[in-house]
Amino acid sequence: MLLIDVIGRRYTGAVNFVGCSVFFLLIQVHVSQEVLTFFIFMVRGFSTGIFNFVYIYTTEVYPTSIRASGLGTSSTCARVGAMITPFLAQVLLDASLSAAVWVYACICFVCAAVAALLPIETKGRALPQIVT
Repeated sequence: MLLIDVIGRRYTGAVNFVGCSVFFLLIQVHVSQEVLTFFIFMVRGFSTGIFNFVYIYTTEVYPTSIRASGLGTSSTCARVGAMITPFLAQVLLDASLSAAVWVYACICFVCAAVAALLPIETKGRALPQIVT
């Protein structure tokens, strides 16, 4: 989260997505249990950074009425995805660890490109003043 004011919102999102993707790929490397736990911890950390980026970016770009609908819909999709992903992962893991990991890593890489190409950068933007 320290990067968000230094390199901007879009690139912070891209960095988090790339980091998440890289550590997803590292999960398939044969390492000790401690190192594997670290890799999984990093995936979780970067994914938390992604959620923080999304909430900060959307509050600065979209008006409240659109933001509420968009974040509500996105939150619903995220929760449905959170319910489906254990089943999907289990099916893919039965077939191949690499297949499961590469699906998530590729999605993160695509999302990194999309985040970097977002049309509005809010870095250094003055926050709107609330008139009382």
